[in-house]
Parts: sequence; structure tokens; C-alpha cells
Amino acid sequence: MFDQIIDAIGAVCAVLLVWCLVRGYLRNLKPTNRADPISIEDYLQKITHITGFSTYEIFRRSAEDWHVSADRIDRDFRKYLSSLTVPYYVKDFVRRGQKHIDELYLGKGRYLADKRLLVFYAALLLLFWGGAVFLSLYVFPHILPGDIRNIRVVGPP
Repeated sequence: MFDQIIDAIGAVCAVLLVWCLVRGYLRNLKPTNRADPISIEDYLQKITHITGFSTYEIFRRSAEDWHVSADRIDRDFRKYLSSLTVPYYVKDFVRRGQKHIDELYLGKGRYLADKRLLVFYAALLLLFWGGAVFLSLYVFPHILPGDIRNIRVVGPP
């Protein structure tokens, strides 16, 4: 009877672990649909996410190579905010760093191969299985009535 309970606890723990792993994997799947072209605005969002700089700061840094005046940067940024029109120097900046931006941005996401995530799932596995073993060896024998504890099964009937 109690072996069945312990086996059921182990099975439930295994199902929960597999469910957590599959759920984590499905959350981190990125759509690989190449039909949708990635726009400059998406790359600006990626850059701000990676670097922590504001979009205005990205405009300023991209204008350094083109020697654009501060007034022009302000006008272009206001135009970008009102109509999402990206100036040529920002497009050039994004185009030159497109490969590096994608590599850095993909590194920011959480994947199943992430070391911290693997450590978490390993600890979860040890907790579930270790808890089941602890319950079966140390807790259940002490809460059972005395006559059931003294039953010894020697071999097959």
C-alpha cells in the first residue's frame, strides 16, 4: 500500500518536472518566420534593451560618425517620435551593427541551456526525489501503527 503511495509521489514529481521543462522550453521558443522583415524600430528597441541607453542616446551615438549637429539630432528625434521616421545616420548605425545586435540580444533571453535554469531544474529534481525518499524512509515508518511497522516481507508469495 505504502509502496504504491511512494511510487505515486515519485510519478507525480516526474510529471511535474517534465511539465516544468516543457513549459520553460515552449516559453523560450522564438518564432523563426522569415517572412516578417525586422524593422529599424525593432533594432532600436533591441539596442535600448541591451545597452540600457535611451533612444535619444542611441541617436546621439549614431550621429558621432556622421558629424551631425546637436540641433539636427534633436529635430530628427522629434520627427522620429511623431512619425517614426528614422534618419539616415541611425539606419547606417543599425545596419553596421545588425549582426552583433542579434547575437547580443539572443544572449539576453532565457533558454533551456541557461546554466542558472539548469541548476534550478536540477535542484527541483533533487528536492522532489529527495523529498520522496525522505518521506518513505524516515517519516512514514514513524507515523504508521506498530503492527504494520513490524511486517517484514521476505520474498515473493
